[in-house]
Amino acid sequence: MSQENSVSTLSGLQRLLEGGLILCCMVATYILLALTSFDPVDPGWSQSHFQGEIKNLTGAVGAWLADVLLYFFGFTAYLIPMITAATGWLIFKRAHKLLEIDYFSVGLRLIGFLLVVLSLAALASMNANDIYEFSAGGVAGDVIGQAMLPYFNQLGTTLLLLCFVGAGFTLLTGISWVTVVELTGFAAIRGFRFLRRIPGYFRRPAETEDTRGFMSVVDKFRQHRHSQTQVADGGYEADDEVYDEAAETQDIQDSADKPRSGIRELLSVNRLKQNLRIEPKLEPKPEFSPESATGSTPPWTARDEGADYDDDEVITDIDFDTKASTGAVSLAQRSKQVAKPQETKAKIVDGIVVLPNQGELQSRSEPMEPLPSINLLDVPDRKKNPISQAELDLVARLVETKLADFNIIANVVGVYPGPVITRFELELAPGVKASKISNLSKDLARSLLAESVRVVEVIPGKAYVGLELPNKFRETVYMRDVLDCDAFTENKSNLTMVLGQDISGDPVVVDLGKMPHLLVAGTTGSGKSVGVNVMITSLLYKSGPEDVRFIMIDPKMLELSVYEGIPHLLCEVVTDMKEAANALRWCVGEMERRYKLMSALGVRNLKGYNAKIAEAKARGEAILDPLWKSSDSMEPEAPELDKLPSIVVVVDEFADMMMIVGKKVEELIARIAQKARAAGIHLILATQRPSVDVITGLIKANIPTRMAFQVSSRIDSRTILDQQGAETLLGMGDMLYLPPGTSVPTRVHGAFIDDHEVHKVVADWHARGKPQYIEDILQGANDGEQVLLPGEAAEGDDELDPLYDEAVAFVTETRRGSISSVQRKFKIGYNRAARIIEQMEMQGIVSSQGHNGNREVLAPPPPKNF
Repeated sequence: MSQENSVSTLSGLQRLLEGGLILCCMVATYILLALTSFDPVDPGWSQSHFQGEIKNLTGAVGAWLADVLLYFFGFTAYLIPMITAATGWLIFKRAHKLLEIDYFSVGLRLIGFLLVVLSLAALASMNANDIYEFSAGGVAGDVIGQAMLPYFNQLGTTLLLLCFVGAGFTLLTGISWVTVVELTGFAAIRGFRFLRRIPGYFRRPAETEDTRGFMSVVDKFRQHRHSQTQVADGGYEADDEVYDEAAETQDIQDSADKPRSGIRELLSVNRLKQNLRIEPKLEPKPEFSPESATGSTPPWTARDEGADYDDDEVITDIDFDTKASTGAVSLAQRSKQVAKPQETKAKIVDGIVVLPNQGELQSRSEPMEPLPSINLLDVPDRKKNPISQAELDLVARLVETKLADFNIIANVVGVYPGPVITRFELELAPGVKASKISNLSKDLARSLLAESVRVVEVIPGKAYVGLELPNKFRETVYMRDVLDCDAFTENKSNLTMVLGQDISGDPVVVDLGKMPHLLVAGTTGSGKSVGVNVMITSLLYKSGPEDVRFIMIDPKMLELSVYEGIPHLLCEVVTDMKEAANALRWCVGEMERRYKLMSALGVRNLKGYNAKIAEAKARGEAILDPLWKSSDSMEPEAPELDKLPSIVVVVDEFADMMMIVGKKVEELIARIAQKARAAGIHLILATQRPSVDVITGLIKANIPTRMAFQVSSRIDSRTILDQQGAETLLGMGDMLYLPPGTSVPTRVHGAFIDDHEVHKVVADWHARGKPQYIEDILQGANDGEQVLLPGEAAEGDDELDPLYDEAVAFVTETRRGSISSVQRKFKIGYNRAARIIEQMEMQGIVSSQGHNGNREVLAPPPPKNF
């Protein structure tokens, strides 16, 4: 026998609460019996002797208790048993709310309770007869009444006490008297209608004129449902007269002889009335509320196909494609959308023929060189996620309970399930700060048995706080699914890249040209290298070598070597960091050259430059290179300008490059990041060490677009994102993407691509063409030479220092070749003295610096003058 079918047992806390409920009910019953059976002859606190048998049903204890209560409170003592029973019921039903102590609300309730009890006691003392020898209001009522009567008289005191009763009732219960009046009026109207319909229950006016009129309304509705045509915008036309008659029809149907058919007809009439009132526009979907968890079906739950619905019921369709902007969507519905086959109709996007049935992208302008087929990627094996709506509701209630354990009053108002995590949107009670939940993220993760919990303090456009919990069953976001979406295929940019899916399962596609540079950080195993491969592969699926070219720098010699030989490369994959510095210097020089060309042609960016070249070629004209000089070339005339591709520089681990080459790389990266956007040169920098000595302030200031995978600490998260949150990610591609121009990161589940899929795509491009390398990119590192930037001088090639001869004479004479000695002798700075000593070392006057820091003077001493 399963556990679910067995008799359920109570836990220790539940036993204690149920025992408390039984005890409170027993005490309330005991007090009520003691009060109702009170006899003044019985022994009590108010009398000094006792004669005869005790007549109180509850014995001597009950007689004493009743005597005390009636003596002090009079008639109002009968409220005591009701309050005792209500207290036991509240403790039993809402035990988790006991820790949510709002001292202001508790104080108001206590004040309201005292106002009600004391005011009623005073009113009873003034206007009711005594109970035996006790006052109707007890001692408390007599004291209050006698204190107020000399000042306000009988009528004024009564009015004031009634006002106190009303105010105390509102403070105690929180119920507005306006609501009480409205409910009273509503009940009176319904009672009047019921009394008016009573004669219809005793006689059946089958042939009267009024009955024929009512039945004609029903026939009118039936005929209207079949004859009314639907308007073009999805709404229906109706007039107010039909609505008024529908209310009367409902009254008649309530008294029909056949209850089953009458109820079905009533439901059909009400549904038709609701559909007739639909406005011809898309209504926003209602958000999730905790009250709807046990009642009606939440808005994101798909309709049950096995449910029994009325055949002629008019139901408006819910557009689940608008879930990103109108509300959440069920996980089962989202899975159906992902597995939905693409339509077979071909599309033409920016000169590209898209064939969804074959998954191919073919170029119209160059039909002999189509882009790779999406069939090179594996077809994902999708598994249905077993998370049900009932489980989501259970977790939502659990979140509220655990927050209550930490004295945080919050209600779950929205649940958004995704492939990896589920976001619960919380409505906090007034006065509760979002930072209080953020500080409890680890405690919440422990209490909810979750790997980690991320708190989103600000959700744009909403007044709620987000709580992101990992799913029990994690789905894999495959790159093929994201590549097959319209957001990627219909994007006109050649620098379109795939990132993955957001928390709702919608594809996330970005444009590198608008970033214009990207900084990626994450620890080992967080999915950083897979994310870089996904971005590169998506560019290979979007653009050919005539549109995008790569310079790949791979200090680890493992991650990017797979792309060796593709026609998009400008040079071989760089593994020597000295060559990497030269590659960055070449990018700076190419950036300057492109800016000069664009300035000469009068355009502002690379897009305008290529458009002007294309227009000239379409007219059959040629634009010659305005920067050509006859002295610098063997050609007799200036060459013709051609289309310039975008250049993407990918650095897999730029922390190693900065460690080997030095701070000069930081200056080169900063210079490219500052100016290279209009020239079409873009950077993708990745590192697994997001420390301040790697991601410096100069680099962060010029690269606003960041992408943080899982990091080890809050400090690393603040270094890359300027805010915490990346330390709570789940790894395996889970990232926070910070778009340009905003400070609110977006959580993205990175797409996955396997190594053999990357090899297939690379092999496909190998078969299409060979790369055309530019040798100047890596040259200049031999024999200590370097490719110099404009205005930069090579070390050792500048003129000798004016004090060089005197310093040589001093060193050879004193036989001391240290920097400090030259610095003290000639009273110069350390840098100048060090430069003089290095020049002496290059000319062989002093030796290189030894392990102890000393140098040996090699030149002979100068001859003495006689």
